[in-house]
Amino acid sequence: MWKNRSRLLFAAGVGISGLILLQMGMYTAHMLFGIDLSFNVFQICRYMLRSLGIEYVIYALDGLVLYTFGLLLIKGIRQILATRQAMARLSVMKNNMLSAKLNRRYAELGNRIIVIDYEETYAFTIGMLNPHIVLSSGLLAMLDKQEEAAVVYHEAHHMRHYDPLKTWLISLVSSAIWYVPVLGHILKHYKTAREVLADNEAITRTGSPAGIGSALLKLLRNPPSRAFRASTAYSSFAETSINYRISRILDPHKDPAIKLPLTSVMVSGHMILGLTLLFALALL
Repeated sequence: MWKNRSRLLFAAGVGISGLILLQMGMYTAHMLFGIDLSFNVFQICRYMLRSLGIEYVIYALDGLVLYTFGLLLIKGIRQILATRQAMARLSVMKNNMLSAKLNRRYAELGNRIIVIDYEETYAFTIGMLNPHIVLSSGLLAMLDKQEEAAVVYHEAHHMRHYDPLKTWLISLVSSAIWYVPVLGHILKHYKTAREVLADNEAITRTGSPAGIGSALLKLLRNPPSRAFRASTAYSSFAETSINYRISRILDPHKDPAIKLPLTSVMVSGHMILGLTLLFALALL
């Protein structure tokens, strides 16, 4: 159920943003290189606005396209640089002895665990194409062996499924295409779905919900003073829907349906429907 839910949310986020960006890209190609593109929504908008004598709105349309691509570029570059800087910082903080010890203990994960000397309680997976699991020495000192295994296998799920990259992509487009607010809510529910699936992986691998449940409770009582940099591509163990995840472990049958805010859905629908209607009218 949660796997299908996760796939549906990811497909919806990529599909909606991909459709909008594809149309904008086609429109930009026409404007810059004179490529004749039939049936392009933005090009049709331009022609209709000109024919109605409100050509000044064309500049707003051009500005929307330029703004969206500019925001995507700036945010994308910032996040890539921030992730690289974070990885460089982590390599300096790395505790080689503890890292080697955990990599031997969890050899099946392929030597991709980094333990950092830090008293705060951190557990996250970072990296886009080559994700690594990061655990702080402060966290390891607080957890027992069962809890440690649960946290490691939770993060291993994120690592194997490239969750930092996927979440980063949806986060990027939802922030750049903010005028379609349903993307932000898709991101929120997608993060929750990925965390629940990672919790399920930890329960399966350890054979009991006790480890993951007690680890979450300890982190709830001893949270880090501040979250890891939000501009980096990472998935954190205890930063998303922690209260819901604990209650779900206590009651495994608690699987509420996805509820998107009606206002956001209606605004997003009107945005997409408006472009579609303009397209249809232009064909008459």
